[in-house]
Amino acid sequence: MNDTRFASRKFILACVAFVAGLSLFIAGKIDAAQWLSQAAWVLGLYIAGNEGDAAVTHVTSAKA
Repeated sequence: MNDTRFASRKFILACVAFVAGLSLFIAGKIDAAQWLSQAAWVLGLYIAGNEGDAAVTHVTSAKA
């Protein structure tokens, strides 16, 4: 089975950014409010990237 849902560069980068923020929180370098803000930004940018990708794909396929 070739499951490529989790192989995109956007997803991998979002995971790395999330884990980096979580690591800083666990290490005590940032507090809970900063970690929540970082996690919200990572999730928001990931969602925006997916929506932007879908929009561009839709527009370019409509022109073809």
